Amino acid sequence: MKKIVFCAIAIVVLFAACQKIKNLANINFNIPFSQSVTLPDVQGFPYGATLPGGGLNLPIPPVEVAINAQQIFDQYHASSKNLVEANLANADLQITAPAGQYFDFVDSIQVFISTEGLPEVLMAYLYNVPKGQTKINLIVVPGLNLKDYAVQDSVTLRLNAHVNAIPASGTQMLTEGAFHITANPL
Repeated sequence: MKKIVFCAIAIVVLFAACQKIKNLANINFNIPFSQSVTLPDVQGFPYGATLPGGGLNLPIPPVEVAINAQQIFDQYHASSKNLVEANLANADLQITAPAGQYFDFVDSIQVFISTEGLPEVLMAYLYNVPKGQTKINLIVVPGLNLKDYAVQDSVTLRLNAHVNAIPASGTQMLTEGAFHITANPL
């Protein structure tokens, strides 16, 4: 009887030790992404016009963003099959054109991610966008595991902005970010 109990304890200890060793083998790396987005012109309002009634939502057409996840997994000698977790490490928006355009026209902005076969989810946002800025750091939705999105060759990003004034025609924004990957090669 003592031998059976000892063997059972030894098996549990060995299993726990193997799990700990496996977790020590985890590797971490980032998969960066960036894509330029042109804001749509708002018909019927001149540039800079203040919008009545608290503004309006300005849906920005979705854009496809190349992720090329497999190339980066290969670079780290990892497999997407061994992906443990993928979170959004950071997300930023920067106005790249025209010169002199600031985020003053935006009250809040949300960034949604989707891909074929997976639902659209909010991944980053910023409410109360500061004035006088050409670059803003978005707040990443906490605890959001984007594992199934980060292994794709491309994803679709959709921005939704609540605007209080009309941006200049042809305003371009650069959307940048990175998925933080935890993978286990074992």
